[in-house]
Amino acid sequence: MKNYLRILKPTKVYTSHELSSGHVKILVPDTIISFNREKRRNKVNWMEIYLEDKKVAYIKKEHDNFYKCEDSTLDDISAKGFSLNYKTEEMLPFDSLFFLEGTLTKTENIGTVKLENIEDDDDGKSISIYLEYDKNLLEIAPILLSKKEQFYVTNNIYGKNNIFIEIDNFKGKKGFILKKTNYTDKADSWVKPVSIITMIIVIGGLILAGLSAGWLVISGLMLIPAVIAAFIVVFVLQIVIMIIKGIFQKLRKRF
Repeated sequence: MKNYLRILKPTKVYTSHELSSGHVKILVPDTIISFNREKRRNKVNWMEIYLEDKKVAYIKKEHDNFYKCEDSTLDDISAKGFSLNYKTEEMLPFDSLFFLEGTLTKTENIGTVKLENIEDDDDGKSISIYLEYDKNLLEIAPILLSKKEQFYVTNNIYGKNNIFIEIDNFKGKKGFILKKTNYTDKADSWVKPVSIITMIIVIGGLILAGLSAGWLVISGLMLIPAVIAAFIVVFVLQIVIMIIKGIFQKLRKRF
């Protein structure tokens, strides 16, 4: 799947990764645009993007000027959310549009929307919440994601007190789901299998080494120190992996 940026504030588009190059347009907030990679030139970080005609261009990487969309896969059994359209030209702050059920009293035209995550069918583990909104301001339609369905998280910066994340699969499902939804960012999906394989190798290696050295006897109890040691090794490995990922990201900026 492609890589996308969500533009958060007016951003100049440059013809080259040089401040002296001319800029061809200004991207407005909420624009979704595909990008290739990050580059660093003359102590400035740039994002290499693609315009509508597939032409390569560049934007400066500045504080809060874009959100890097997360290419994700749903881990829960399902996630129910909603899409919305504004009925008025005035776009109120997002946190003033929805209210807990039974608390909206300023209008008689009240709508209700349900958000729900089902984490496990067998255990019945789920999270759900009912929210009210003013139907004079918004038009709401439900969306439903299923386990292993792919989507992009296009915004997750609404603040600690906000319960939503914004998603888009670029195939018709676009809107909001609960922030507590369990999903995997595909950029980090390789960490888990590497950790599991490493744990198996470490446990097996410790057991074989202990047996060959005569430190262990065939007993279920010998698994306890092996498992503890394996968890420590995996924890350290994950730290090393994050450091290596950071190094590779910095190296990619040079090319």
